[in-house]
Amino acid sequence: MLSGISACGKDKFETKPTLELKSQSSVVPFDPEIAFSITMKFTDKEGDLSGLRDSSIVYFPVWLNVREPQFPYPVAYSTLPEFPDNKSGEIELRLSQLDYYRDFLQTQPPDVDKNDTIQFKVVVKDKAGNVSDTLTTNPIVLLGQ
Repeated sequence: MLSGISACGKDKFETKPTLELKSQSSVVPFDPEIAFSITMKFTDKEGDLSGLRDSSIVYFPVWLNVREPQFPYPVAYSTLPEFPDNKSGEIELRLSQLDYYRDFLQTQPPDVDKNDTIQFKVVVKDKAGNVSDTLTTNPIVLLGQ
């Protein structure tokens, strides 16, 4: 879920959008109601990153735990909401703990770590079709029961 975008103007940016990690959740308590966040700074020379049809954000988690069974997470895609054309600003992803915590441990011994550790990879595309480099978050620990 994309929860917010704020922006300001500057002049020395590239045509290809850039993303930089500003902040993120690092440890997420076990609670289906909990959301965690990833906040990124963006720059885009033309300021055409917003738009309901032509711009987008793609993000996917990578599970860092190595245990069975292993299933890949799906890639998530969302359009960026309309906001004034700006050359820089922030994008915040708010994600549900419930959507990303995987408890395959019911068949595991009781002493197995029940926490999941994931990273997210994020890219954005502007209205002109320019795609940013991939931003990789730091590890995020989703605490188990």
